[in-house]
Amino acid sequence: MLRVVNTLFKTYLGRYRKEIRSHYEEPLALQAETLRHILRSNQSTPFGREHQFDQILRDLQSFPHRVPVRNYDDHAPYIERILLGELTTLTADPAAWIATTSGTTGSVKYLPVPQSAVREIHLKGSWLSLAILYDKDESVQVFSHKNLLIGGAFQGVHQPSGLPKADISAIIIKSIPRVMRPFYIPDIDLATAPSYEDKIEKIAHLAAHEPGITILGGVPTWNLPLYRRILEIHGGDNMLDVWPEAAAFKHGGVNFEPYRAQFERLFPKPGFIFQEIYNATEGFFAVQDRDELRTMLLLLTTGIYYEFIPWEAYQRGEMAAVDLSGVKTDTAYVMLITTVAGLYRYPMGDLIEFTETDPFRIRILGRTQEFINAFGEDLLRSEAESALMEACETASAIVRDFTVAPEYIEVGKKGRHHWLIEFERPPEDMELFNQTLDRALRDKNNNYAAKRSNDFAITRHELTVLPAGFFREWLRDKGKLGGQHKVPRLANHRRFVEDILARLPRDS
Repeated sequence: MLRVVNTLFKTYLGRYRKEIRSHYEEPLALQAETLRHILRSNQSTPFGREHQFDQILRDLQSFPHRVPVRNYDDHAPYIERILLGELTTLTADPAAWIATTSGTTGSVKYLPVPQSAVREIHLKGSWLSLAILYDKDESVQVFSHKNLLIGGAFQGVHQPSGLPKADISAIIIKSIPRVMRPFYIPDIDLATAPSYEDKIEKIAHLAAHEPGITILGGVPTWNLPLYRRILEIHGGDNMLDVWPEAAAFKHGGVNFEPYRAQFERLFPKPGFIFQEIYNATEGFFAVQDRDELRTMLLLLTTGIYYEFIPWEAYQRGEMAAVDLSGVKTDTAYVMLITTVAGLYRYPMGDLIEFTETDPFRIRILGRTQEFINAFGEDLLRSEAESALMEACETASAIVRDFTVAPEYIEVGKKGRHHWLIEFERPPEDMELFNQTLDRALRDKNNNYAAKRSNDFAITRHELTVLPAGFFREWLRDKGKLGGQHKVPRLANHRRFVEDILARLPRDS
């Protein structure tokens, strides 16, 4: 029976494998058709009439002139109408869910989502990523064993709209067709339970006794403690002792490279696939299609139209954007998205760069809020993480989590960066670690190197080592425990760092 299921599944994936190939052959045509589809579908909505979608359809080049760039606050008046019951304000298909999203310390944002958008954006992105898995290894039998689900929280009903409210991962899980659900553990209710710690403990016991898991996925920083707990329950040296047939780990949410070595020890199998995906509440954007590149193919057929603003221009408040035909490699961009879910020219909070444009492959540099420019250094998260990895490799350390903030210049005192790091394995030589981190930061950021030259403006960083488990407790105290929430890597202020330092024991 399972052989038949996998054969049928592989045949079904053929359509998505063909669609992936079209990304290499006609990307600009795919994006033009996506924009037409969004405009045609929603031209009769209040938003569509207000912005003359019918006129834009006659001249797609007029789109950025008729529809301004809109952040969440600019979308809020339309979203509020939906929350009050006008379910077709932004999309002709009525909103069916309220997706919730927030930063580590930010307020909750509500994003209405039609069920058709769940299928066209998120479920389709998942199918495309599975199609790529089969292209990498046709022997992968996705449904020869169970697949592990770790979802966000289902939060009940939003009032007064009457719509169900949940994290996007919970919405996706609840949208899995019933015929497919027997191939996943845990059941839907447990996978979307609100108490994250209780849920993880129950999932660990279930998974530890499951004879086989094929595909796993999630945010690496939240999966590592789950796998350790499973090994405590089951026994064994690595996860292949628990699930010999495990074939792939699909990851996103944080940079995987600092955690790659730990995952390779957990899954020490030749050919085991680590596949990066770029998805969020707002959409499913990209997927790693070639292992050796460690970049991601931008998905062009999941109901999302893309534009890009150079980061330097965005910082100056300049909102002139280019579509895919105008992007360049090695340039940091803020990505704008227009989606079938009712977001229009919405700036995602991520910084990306194109590593190539034939096909369009990207990598994530960080968040628009995650940079430090207190001294003119304009340090990005990708540079900080890369330098940290180099220091870890040199000093045989493993980092569990970290955050960085500036220490400002004062009278009689030069500025510097302050790193707060929680180690999985501390450096064998802390001075070697600090020397390597300092050198690597200068190597990767010329502005930082100039400011550090002869301690001209800033001196070598300060490092505070945090106790094991500290960041997890910090997130719990803020009500941010769970896979959707992550420790902010870089901040151009000291609010996070001061809050953390105030919580440390005095002898730390």
